Amino acid sequence: MSRWSVDREAAGQGRARGAIVLTGLLLLVLVLRLFTIQVLGAGGYRQLSEDNQFRELRIPAPRGLILDRNGEVLGENVAACEASLATRTLDRHPEVIGELTEILGRTSEEITGRLRAAAEDGKARVTVERNLDKEQILYLEERLPELPGLALRDWARRTYPRRELAAHLLGYVGEAGEEEVQRGSRDPKAYRLGDLIGRAGVEQTYERLLRGTDGKELTLVNARGDQLETVRRYEPEAGSRLVLTLDLALTAELDSALAFWGAGAGVVLDVRSGEILAASSRPAFDPNLLVGGIPTRLWQQLSEDPRKPLFNRIVQATYSPGSTIKPLVALAGMESGTVGAETRFRPCGGGLRLGRRYFRCWEPGGHGSVGLVGAIEQSCDVYFYQLGEQLGIDRLADVSRRFGLGGSSGVDLAAESRGLVPDASWYDRRYGEGRWTTGNVWNVAIGQGELLVSCLQMARVYAALANGGFLPVPRLRHHVEDANGELLLPFSPSRGERVKVDATALAAVRAGMKGVLHGEDGTARGSRLPGFPAAGKTGTVQNPHGSEHAWFCGYAPADDPAIAVSIIVEHGEHGSDVAPIFRHLVATHFDLAVKPIRRGPRSASEAEGGE
Repeated sequence: MSRWSVDREAAGQGRARGAIVLTGLLLLVLVLRLFTIQVLGAGGYRQLSEDNQFRELRIPAPRGLILDRNGEVLGENVAACEASLATRTLDRHPEVIGELTEILGRTSEEITGRLRAAAEDGKARVTVERNLDKEQILYLEERLPELPGLALRDWARRTYPRRELAAHLLGYVGEAGEEEVQRGSRDPKAYRLGDLIGRAGVEQTYERLLRGTDGKELTLVNARGDQLETVRRYEPEAGSRLVLTLDLALTAELDSALAFWGAGAGVVLDVRSGEILAASSRPAFDPNLLVGGIPTRLWQQLSEDPRKPLFNRIVQATYSPGSTIKPLVALAGMESGTVGAETRFRPCGGGLRLGRRYFRCWEPGGHGSVGLVGAIEQSCDVYFYQLGEQLGIDRLADVSRRFGLGGSSGVDLAAESRGLVPDASWYDRRYGEGRWTTGNVWNVAIGQGELLVSCLQMARVYAALANGGFLPVPRLRHHVEDANGELLLPFSPSRGERVKVDATALAAVRAGMKGVLHGEDGTARGSRLPGFPAAGKTGTVQNPHGSEHAWFCGYAPADDPAIAVSIIVEHGEHGSDVAPIFRHLVATHFDLAVKPIRRGPRSASEAEGGE
């Protein structure tokens, strides 16, 4: 055999051995890969298989009920039906989206946008309509087999049976946005896009209590994503019941009066505990229309309405207090030693000249010579011009701030306005040092000018005047119960502030306020309650945009106060005209039998009282 033949045979044998080795290595790699997949990775692939086989659907928890102090329902849940789509519908069955646009009255862009956002968020389904009407439900149920990816589900829709009554206090629920969504959180309380969340009022303040814990349902699905059967279900836990301090009957009385006048706000406060027994803001809105998603047209209509129905005039609106501030000015005068209960100034002849300006009194004929108590009873502007000048702007600011003006009341509602209490430094910043005048002080002394307060703040002021100098913290939450009515959180009034008040001065001021209703010359004597003494103060505020605003603030009974009331009526013209609201509220609360008084502005000839 030649050498060439031997070399050729050896080379062939080497290639064969190499092929065997290579085959062996490939088999080893294949075995190792199979071992990794079937043994080491079995759990992971099993999980992926199960994930493809099952779908988890959250079951929203019913929100807790909202009740008044007597158990009357203010916020509850009613059965509703919603339609949802699987996010994969966007790619697999786009024709379903086109059909739903016609049925639901939505644009394809709106539904498509929801599906894409849900897919990016890792959600398997997205709600496309929360509140199907009866016709839509019947139509969709009949067509369900022809609309792959669509599912109908019952849920508990939030509803407010009293509609506009107490709407600004209750608030409403809307869909959670990006800022509320906690991405990747395993917290059962975490929000996801489309969840409902309190948007105003106590719905917002007590969201964590009212929102329950969602349940979930595991559903078997086929390769196309169609639901086959429910495998496991975890029931949701309903939210807690929120019992408010409100008395529905008293609130309805107040709301009816304000609705008659058109625009304004009112508060009835327990003078000791700070419980808000009644409150209303008008114009109002129906929170049922805002539950879930708010149609763009409706939101535009509400937000552009010149009457501002969404504006909470109880805590957000600020006004000049008018003559309702005079009891505080009188208190500062006596505490500083500037005046006594019977101190008299230059008699009131209908006005007082300051330089080139003539500052009028509300009574053109004047009040003559009056002391401090009489000046409160008759609301003499000329008397308070002179007292305010002697006190100075900083003393006026000090007594206002002591009684909580210019600051937060601590009420359990969002977006509370602090108002404004001007002092010398404020005027220096506003007008320049030395460029403001005594006229500014005169205006503040009668509650005009730059001094701004809210309706709730004034209720708190009069509660402190009634109880001897304690500023209660206004409170809407009374107590909290679980879904079965068991007590979870008892009523606990927030600690208020004790205002240092001179007893002699306070007694004189209270005598003047009692005279407003029961004195011969009281500005609200036409609204007195026979045999039931009460105290208060009328106020009329100049308004450059129309008729004057009208105030009445007071408390009852006069000698052992239990409630304080604050009422502001926009364009009400005279405080004496809105004083009957106070009268009816007191009669309702204390269950007094009284004859109704005509509501509405009265002419000077038929008015009994004034200002």
